[in-house]
Amino acid sequence: MSDRPILFLVFNRPEHTQRVFDRIREVKPKRLFVAADGPRRSRAGETDRCENTRAIATRIDWECELKTLFREENLGCGKAVSSAIDWFFSEVEEGIILEDDCLPRDSFFSFCDQMLEFYRADASIMHIGGSNFQNGSIRGDGSYYFSRLSHVWGWATWKDRWQKYDYSLHKYRDYPLKSLNKELLNLLKWVKSKHANTWDVQWLFSVWFNNGISVTPNVSLIENIGFDGGATHTRGVPPWYRKMIYGEICDLKHPTSKLVDGFADELVFKTHFRFNPIMERFKAVFRHFKHVLR
Repeated sequence: MSDRPILFLVFNRPEHTQRVFDRIREVKPKRLFVAADGPRRSRAGETDRCENTRAIATRIDWECELKTLFREENLGCGKAVSSAIDWFFSEVEEGIILEDDCLPRDSFFSFCDQMLEFYRADASIMHIGGSNFQNGSIRGDGSYYFSRLSHVWGWATWKDRWQKYDYSLHKYRDYPLKSLNKELLNLLKWVKSKHANTWDVQWLFSVWFNNGISVTPNVSLIENIGFDGGATHTRGVPPWYRKMIYGEICDLKHPTSKLVDGFADELVFKTHFRFNPIMERFKAVFRHFKHVLR
């Protein structure tokens, strides 16, 4: 049984939700929070899919305190997820966050549990990630390394760290941009252009602007199963995804150095964080007209 509260974020994909929920059921958390955005009324069949998904995500058959936040109207990915995490941390001091397409390995939960406890008093550690994008390269001498990048395919944090989050990034408007490289500058411009229906980029910048550090495992403890037509952002399978290495962390070893691994972050910038704001705007317009013409 897991002592850490879990926030399970779902929407309209019952098959994905079932697979992730089965993993959650295995660890039997004492407290489970389930949040779901409302259906888009213009999408045929979405109301039924949302209802089926919610039913799956709340099918508790163990001793557990269950709380739900089910939206009646559709807020969109950005607002729905960020407000759900706000709700989660209005109830708990620390916890694990999983989306319906993030399938955790067995040791993901114990890894998060240990990291939440070990770094609870260290305010410089703001994010505990479950994913690894190093293509098999081991960083440092521990089971994990330190990064400036906050990957959200299965992650955990504390209430006091999340309180630094700003969906609009308005509170960081005067932050000097000289610390941002080209990829981050493009990403920041994209978010501020109002074309981004996202929440995780704002979390990355909230961590970055507070000089926060992320814990990143040396193998990926999360498999993203959402690269299909039903996803909001992950539709095509990118080349770097095929190179991900999965595993378990059973005998946890803490690294001897707390230095951020700049080489590891640079690899992610060159692959995972390649970003073209013009192309992203084009894709957003294309998705809109594709929906209108249905």
